[in-house]
Amino acid sequence: MKKKSIAKLFFVSLAKSLACIVIILAVGFISYKVSYAILSNSDYAENITTSDAELPKDATVDEISKNLIFVSDDKNRITHLLLEICNTKTCNMDYITIPVKTDYTIPSTMYRKLCQINPEIPQVIRVSSMKSYFSEDEEAYGYGLLIIEKMLGTDISYYTAIDEEVYENHYREEKVKIAYKTKSDLYNTPDPEGTVPKTTTTIKTKLKISVCSDSFVRQLTDLGSDEEKILEYIKDDYERIISNLPRESKSSYAKTYMKMNPAYFHYWGIPALYADGAYHINKKAAKRALKYLVENNVTYTSVQDLSELNKIEQTASSSSSSEPKSTKESSSKEDSKKLKIRVLNGSQIAGLASSTKERLVREGYQVLSVGNYTEETLTHTLIKVKKKGQGKDLEDFFMEPERKVGDVPDGYDIEIILGTADANQ
Repeated sequence: MKKKSIAKLFFVSLAKSLACIVIILAVGFISYKVSYAILSNSDYAENITTSDAELPKDATVDEISKNLIFVSDDKNRITHLLLEICNTKTCNMDYITIPVKTDYTIPSTMYRKLCQINPEIPQVIRVSSMKSYFSEDEEAYGYGLLIIEKMLGTDISYYTAIDEEVYENHYREEKVKIAYKTKSDLYNTPDPEGTVPKTTTTIKTKLKISVCSDSFVRQLTDLGSDEEKILEYIKDDYERIISNLPRESKSSYAKTYMKMNPAYFHYWGIPALYADGAYHINKKAAKRALKYLVENNVTYTSVQDLSELNKIEQTASSSSSSEPKSTKESSSKEDSKKLKIRVLNGSQIAGLASSTKERLVREGYQVLSVGNYTEETLTHTLIKVKKKGQGKDLEDFFMEPERKVGDVPDGYDIEIILGTADANQ
């Protein structure tokens, strides 16, 4: 009798266990079906592919247009990259060369969305290989435009893609030494006592920039101010290019082209530093340089001397507004250097916290510790301070950081959580 009771108890327990397993499997199956239904919903799918990873639509005419020119070969490589700025007010034309050996860390939010298009796209991408990660040309150039916008910190009006044959008929390369100013002391030479100067530094880099060939300048000059010839030229040109600016919209620039002197086109190199076999664009300097070209209201009246240092100067207004420092701002800089700082890496890019600490310590800041921030991956650096007004001077070290009063751990006055945008400095 006792054996039967034990056997009965065993089978009852076994039955209950099996029932629980069945219930768990059923719940899991239902959850899977619900999740699959949500993810299959077209509205939801559209929501997760918008914003930074949404392809630009057909472009429209801008008063000052920025045309990103891709040049690619038959091996799917980008061989040249130019930003053409056409100013309909001054009738100036500027060409800025962006070296294709540039390495760029895509901001995390944009990167996650691009991974939905191609999981194999790397977060640190080289411009020359950008096209190989997309299946269609229009897709490659559209997403390429979005990436370059982030890299340069500026909006781009539209893109144009040409092959190498067209490029060789229109352009040639010129060796120049580009220069730009930076507040970083990373490349300043210490004095005999070992002190590193903290003044603004001018960085110089050798670069081959693209300029219009003599034959192309003559071809454009022959069009003169004949609107009919210019419209016919645009029509013929569109048979050899890919662009998201419709030909009819491009034709609206004809009246501006009529007033231009192709001999007065100006050519520039984007502010960048060459190191370890790659170019690294200084986003702050590039943004300032492009802003100057867009805001320039003086018409070019002479041929550019490319033998001189190739440097896009700041406007007087921007220089005057950035140089004067109020007493309050100056004192806040001194106060920040007396505060205790912690640096956390929120970019998931190895070594960024340590290199940032080194930069800040060289400038006289007290960085007591570094670590990793694991809650999420940030695009832009967050500067958390205990009191309002603190940390303003630290903004100069980062790309478009956010500064706010927040919970800072005991023992610290400021906590800096680094974003991926600062991996490119």
